[in-house]
Amino acid sequence: MKLIIDSCADISIEKARELNAEVQPLSIQIGDVSYVDQIEITSEEVIQAIKDGKRPMTSQPNPESFAKIFKKYAEQNESIIYLGLSSALSGTYQSAVIARDTVHEEYPDADITLIDTSAVSYGLGLIVERAAGYIAQGDDKDAVISKVETDISQIRHLFTVNDLNYLAEGGRLSKGSAFLGGLLNIKPLLHVEDGKLVPLEKHRGLKKVFKRMTELAVKEGASGTGHIVHADAEQLANDLKKQLLDNTAIESINISGIGPTISSHTGDGTIALFYFKDVK
Repeated sequence: MKLIIDSCADISIEKARELNAEVQPLSIQIGDVSYVDQIEITSEEVIQAIKDGKRPMTSQPNPESFAKIFKKYAEQNESIIYLGLSSALSGTYQSAVIARDTVHEEYPDADITLIDTSAVSYGLGLIVERAAGYIAQGDDKDAVISKVETDISQIRHLFTVNDLNYLAEGGRLSKGSAFLGGLLNIKPLLHVEDGKLVPLEKHRGLKKVFKRMTELAVKEGASGTGHIVHADAEQLANDLKKQLLDNTAIESINISGIGPTISSHTGDGTIALFYFKDVK
């Protein structure tokens, strides 16, 4: 059984190898130059380009690139599970659908399952990590899919950004118009709803945003392993981690840089928290 993911899971290439997952990267264009996510460009380079006044643009993988991966494992009679970035945020999942249908024309018995996780960044990353664990412990495909579907229903995304206008201009923010006015000294708290990035609340100052993230983690019964990603804000990410470990049932929290594609849309200073809710 082979796990396929896209680079918007914000899992490093090295980590993906450890998980025995294959990554289909997106592309990032800055000016006239196009780069392959994580392979030809780093998050730091994307953030620097934004600071220099440039606007990175991102592109989904074409169906042919997905078909090449699917075909490789179809030829080996290996089952495939693709865990994709939210289809509400990108056409990447649709490219995978087209690729699957194309491969089925040549290999009608190819076992290819596509799952739209409605997740992004390390929200998707945590789902991928758990899925890899289910496969490694020997679960059959039906069990893996069932557990992944449960994980999708329980994953929580909480974001804050420096510049909500930047995010809105990139077309990835839903229901955001009411948030765009009067944001001086106000920090937005956002989450993912039905696969879309949606403003949740406004708070005066980052400390209050972190306090609210912590309150929500307690209220929603967060436990186990959480993850924080940041864009050029490592110290703030560590501050949030300490607050969460001191005040919630989350047992461990990993920190990593937000990936090049996602940072292209959120800008510098972004901090995002991901954990699994205790849904009863």
